[in-house]
Amino acid sequence: MPVPVLKTATANGRSVRSFPIGKYVCSVLLHSLIVLPCLSQAIGIWRFNGALTGTGGAYNTASTADFSAGIPTRAFNSGMEYFGENGWPAGALDPNAYLQFSVTPNTGYQVDISSIVLRIRRSNTGSPAGSGPTSWSLRSSVDGYASDIASNSLSYNYALFTVTPGSSFLNRYTTVTFRLYGYNMLVNSGGISRLVVDSIAINGIGEVLPVNFTGIKAFRTANDVTVKWQMNNVLEGTRFNVQRSTNGVDYTTLNNITESEYKTTNAYNYLDDHVPVGSQLLYYRIQGVLPSGKTILSSIVKISSEATIQALIDYTAVQGQSLLTALQTPEKGRYTLSIISLNGAILQQRSIEVEAGINVITLPLNALVHGTYVVRLTNNMLVDSRKFVW
Repeated sequence: MPVPVLKTATANGRSVRSFPIGKYVCSVLLHSLIVLPCLSQAIGIWRFNGALTGTGGAYNTASTADFSAGIPTRAFNSGMEYFGENGWPAGALDPNAYLQFSVTPNTGYQVDISSIVLRIRRSNTGSPAGSGPTSWSLRSSVDGYASDIASNSLSYNYALFTVTPGSSFLNRYTTVTFRLYGYNMLVNSGGISRLVVDSIAINGIGEVLPVNFTGIKAFRTANDVTVKWQMNNVLEGTRFNVQRSTNGVDYTTLNNITESEYKTTNAYNYLDDHVPVGSQLLYYRIQGVLPSGKTILSSIVKISSEATIQALIDYTAVQGQSLLTALQTPEKGRYTLSIISLNGAILQQRSIEVEAGINVITLPLNALVHGTYVVRLTNNMLVDSRKFVW
């Protein structure tokens, strides 16, 4: 087998340095340590030693890797490498001609992809030697295969390419599929148009999905208060302590609920039917205790014994990459919550069904650039709005 040739792939218009690794697992692991010390490991490996099935990581699976239907001939060469023959475009990239492979996080986990390592070449047949695609590009399902993550040229000698895909490939909790395209095909006299693959490795880390509160609300009748909250990525064994305060500082646990199985998303509620007599203002929060012992807290909702006359935005708070908006509404109903730029453009809009009382709604901010915005609450007319800084 020819000695690997070092190559530099182009990712997002910038060069990406590649490191030589062999075909064996230990070499791939060594490479991953070079790319991202103490964190990265192989989460998908395809060796093409007579099989197309990939080997996943501890917290994810790896698909089979194969050429698309646009490549009519697919076969192993001596059981040590895999090729796709014919169907490669002589000009620009053809979206129907590619090699596809993917990784899928296990339920309750996410993956951070740090690099993709490709050991590929074109056919060494023909006179002079070298036939098949002379260029390659790598794309993914993250943007619907719309743009190149990286691209470079192909020689008839094996070359090793390392691609760093960027921040869009962190915190992925669903399948990420990659497509390797070959194009600018050239066939020399007597040659065969082939893209040949020796190995592929995806490096990264797998980890438990973060548990988070997506909303909490409370509404009051004459004699009791109902507290409702929603969660994402709830682990089996997570305990929720429902806590109440009369001053917003000192909290007492009223009751607790323990989750018996993993839930991608779930809603919970608790009826506080022992409301302190004479308390004009009550504060509620949920304390989540994870199986690891880590404690997380929800936002605080405060509720008055006095009736709410009109709907309004009680407060807003930026937490991480989300906006927490506390809404105080006089009765159950449907409202529209919007994020608006200072020039009046609606950037995000969500229709919500709320209960009478305090409702805390979470809106994502990761798609917005940092700046000053307005959050607006409406039904059939303008109700309330408030500025916030992200």
